[in-house]
Amino acid sequence: MTIVRLWRGITLATKANQYLEYLNKYIAPAFQMAEGNEGLLVLQDLRDELVFFLLLSFWTSHEVLQNFTGAHSSEFDVVNLSPEEQSLLVAFESTARYYNVVYSSELSPNKHKL
Repeated sequence: MTIVRLWRGITLATKANQYLEYLNKYIAPAFQMAEGNEGLLVLQDLRDELVFFLLLSFWTSHEVLQNFTGAHSSEFDVVNLSPEEQSLLVAFESTARYYNVVYSSELSPNKHKL
């Protein structure tokens, strides 16, 4: 069963590219190298002066997520950001949410062309 980990952060529009660079340099490689990681999606939504980021990562089990976060079950959902990452964000969730995937379909590139 796949587990989806969901986390949100908000940055100023003027820092959005810098935050994306940070994600590409530090976060994405860490997720890619983690045992049991099946992928990462980074979504962004520009709204006036703010950019909302949604990170969705896909994992093979809760156990591999606990190994990745290094947390005990009572601290499983706590997100520990680096000082550099915190400085790029104006707000962020201190915990992540976890969802069991109960249905999945493949996205067809032809269905989503503009």
